[in-house]
Amino acid sequence: MRLLLILSLVSSLSFAQQSDSDDWGDDSWDTDWAEQETGLQFTGFIEGGLGGRLQSSALHSRQTLSGARVRIESQYSWQDVRLTAKGDVGFDGVQQKWQTGWRELSAQTSLGQHLDLKLGRQVLTWGTGDYVFLNDLFPKDWLAFFASQDDEYLKAPADAVRLTAFHDWANLDIAWMPEFTPDNYINGEVFSFFSPWAGITIAPGFHAETPNDDEWALRLYKTLNGTEWALYGYQGYEKSPKSLTVAGLPYFAPLTAWGGSVRLPVGDGLFNFEFSRHRSTDDNDGHNPRISNSKDLVLIGYEWELVTRLTAGVQLYLEHTNNHGALLAASPFPQWESNHNRSVLTNRLTWRDSAELWTLSLFSFYSLSDKDFYLRPSASYRLNDQWRFSAGANLFGGDTQYDFFAQFKDNNNVWLRIRYAY
Repeated sequence: MRLLLILSLVSSLSFAQQSDSDDWGDDSWDTDWAEQETGLQFTGFIEGGLGGRLQSSALHSRQTLSGARVRIESQYSWQDVRLTAKGDVGFDGVQQKWQTGWRELSAQTSLGQHLDLKLGRQVLTWGTGDYVFLNDLFPKDWLAFFASQDDEYLKAPADAVRLTAFHDWANLDIAWMPEFTPDNYINGEVFSFFSPWAGITIAPGFHAETPNDDEWALRLYKTLNGTEWALYGYQGYEKSPKSLTVAGLPYFAPLTAWGGSVRLPVGDGLFNFEFSRHRSTDDNDGHNPRISNSKDLVLIGYEWELVTRLTAGVQLYLEHTNNHGALLAASPFPQWESNHNRSVLTNRLTWRDSAELWTLSLFSFYSLSDKDFYLRPSASYRLNDQWRFSAGANLFGGDTQYDFFAQFKDNNNVWLRIRYAY
């Protein structure tokens, strides 16, 4: 019923004109798909990877990445409908299990001149952050991220219905996920983490019960005179089970969020600003230490070319916990609660040679408030259009065992990947 009401609302807006200048950088919607050549085509890749800890761990083996996968992709256009399939088959040597799944299995079409529809399994994304997500509350694969699988796998797929409506003054995206899709969160199966309730670093390998409910996300956006702006809304649940039931079991607390962003050229680079308000509906006053408090999030970023072929990007992320005094008063471990105001500075440096065969990169997180860090150096070599070799590391550090990045320092690892595209 709610989906029918949304369809009726969007149709009643009488969207008059689609703007050709609306190119939101992280938006995967292809407005020219109807003009593509019809026919069935297959592409994909074969990839293998190895990774291991730099030190032994009492909770895990040395391996953090081991195995291989095969990707098969195909698209088929028939009249005004495009069908897309992207499937993976692989073996995870760390968890000793086969993994199969669809990254995309979708159909998309136009419902009239100013309304597009895409339904099925798909990867959804929006917002302006680089590895930092404020209003992008679609599922992420943090296990793949920490194991340094390809960046593509950080964004996890979800079964969704997505409507995009176009107007000369604004465009509207509505995404409805009929079943809540959580992150592939860190649960201790491969990477350990600190538990304030246990007071130590643990690796329980838990699986929280997923809510049997839907989730909604909305974006109103436009590009005006080179400035991209957007407003966002979300209704659903925490994407990772950061809260606990009375019985002490991890669960996904209900969450609503709204925010906005702007991105525009400034000087020789690109400036972005984003904010979001995350409201914890099960703990409005912050008196329940088992449930995450509401938070206000701010991100300021700038990206530019330092010298030829060397680009840099910096971000300042600010996180304000609401009702922090009530949280400390009710918490059984106030010394381990997060700071009232947490700040993180990120930096990305990327260099490519003139032939674009070599790519060297360093992404760093450093918390100005907690004094801990996370470094992601990497190097990639493209032998030709088919072969690519990549290597790098995940390095965590800090003076304590309970701060956000420092809790993972037993998981420091190096990795190597080889990919053949066909």
